[in-house]
Amino acid sequence: MNITELSSHYFVSPQIELSDINALKEQGFAVIVNNRPDGESEDQPSSAEVQAAVEQAGLRYVCNPVDLQNLSHKEVLVQNELIETGDKVFAYCRTGTRSSVLWVLANQKDEASFVTLVADVMRKGFDLGRCLPAMERLKKA
Repeated sequence: MNITELSSHYFVSPQIELSDINALKEQGFAVIVNNRPDGESEDQPSSAEVQAAVEQAGLRYVCNPVDLQNLSHKEVLVQNELIETGDKVFAYCRTGTRSSVLWVLANQKDEASFVTLVADVMRKGFDLGRCLPAMERLKKA
């Protein structure tokens, strides 16, 4: 797994496999968040399959799928509530980018913090360029 730490309690990754769940538990994650809609590709496990494996491992599962064309405050709010618990949160999507977008939007306070958070995430290897139009609609002034 290619896991990127965005904060001390929030980590993102590309698509996981069911066999990764126990390793995530061993790394101390309490919550696994799926930000990928079902059916994006034939090789991804379904949300139901991941949920079953996560719950069997004794972890909390949250499905918060993101479509950047329809990104709304709802998805940001769900992610923010998880971040604010203080639990160690692992979020994934196809590449980790959408999970990073939600982190930026949940943590921004104003224009300056938005710009700083975007730059921080991009330095960690996520190209948010294609996501900025969707993010701009939800950023705080």
